Amino acid sequence: MFRNPKAKIIALFTVIALTVSFSYLSAQTLNVYGTYKVTGTNPNGSKYKGSVTITLNEDGSYNFEWSVGNSFSGTGTLSGNTLTVDWGDTYPVIYTVKNGGNRLEGTWGNGSGTEILSK
Repeated sequence: MFRNPKAKIIALFTVIALTVSFSYLSAQTLNVYGTYKVTGTNPNGSKYKGSVTITLNEDGSYNFEWSVGNSFSGTGTLSGNTLTVDWGDTYPVIYTVKNGGNRLEGTWGNGSGTEILSK
């Protein structure tokens, strides 16, 4: 297809640049910071509710501050539409980001607890 090696390199860099640009734009359309209402189920089946405040850090990570009867905090990273939060437990909270970030559906406790965040 390409007889000129320079054309092949330019085409490769163009594809890479477009891929990175689209990935960046996709991540930017997910607004996963702000204050959310929380409803959840503990691993033992009991229910809880409260709020969580998520702030965006300069490095692209997120700080979480839960108030659900007790207070918890954690740090999250976003990859595609999956937000993984280390909150000091053996297993992280893993959210799927929905509706551009207006709803996060997650599991914790190795999948035995569930949590929904909604703006």
